[in-house]
Amino acid sequence: MTSEPTVLALSRTDRVLILCGPAALGLLLALVLPPVARWLAGLGGPLPFGFVVKIVADVDGGWQLAVQVAILMTLGALVSAEILRRVTRVTVADDEVELRTAGDRQTFARLDIGALYPERDLLILLDRDSRHLFHGEPGASRDRLGDAFRRHGYPWHDEDPFGELYHRWLPDSGELPTEVAAVLSAREVALRRKAAKETAELRAIVEKLGYTVRDDGDQQFWRPLVRS
Repeated sequence: MTSEPTVLALSRTDRVLILCGPAALGLLLALVLPPVARWLAGLGGPLPFGFVVKIVADVDGGWQLAVQVAILMTLGALVSAEILRRVTRVTVADDEVELRTAGDRQTFARLDIGALYPERDLLILLDRDSRHLFHGEPGASRDRLGDAFRRHGYPWHDEDPFGELYHRWLPDSGELPTEVAAVLSAREVALRRKAAKETAELRAIVEKLGYTVRDDGDQQFWRPLVRS
């Protein structure tokens, strides 16, 4: 018997908090920062970023305060937009998973998925050769994700099923073939530059060579691919 698809997205409460929270925080900061800055300036000693403290301390109501409120609330609205842009709407059906992030839509057949698991705030999908199919920020908790995927018969794991196979990438270790080491060296540079598109492309190259990689900050950890 085919069950109805399960849609995992931001709740109404979460959406309201994301839309209003950063702007409300901007308003609060706009009202609180000037008196705090004046208090700091009144201490008389040298201050880090003292010129910034002086500028904020000079905000004294009227149009200056209105401009500061407008700037900080606008920044808050931009933060809200960026959060919503990055959140992935997950639709789990018995035969496929649909992932919508901003204007991007990806669909993966159930038979092509080898494992799914949460990693920090991310949802990770692997294929049957343990290559990365997808990683993104879902609009649902890991408990809701786990319940939905298990209910529809997917291979959900509470943590990375291949976590024990990873090794820290060390450029001169000699543990990897030369061509894999060269790609990881280039990818390390891309990680430090925070070039997300380039790091994803280089991971795909590593996976074509029989390995995969995950990141912890700007550190890379590699493992061989595993067929499931």
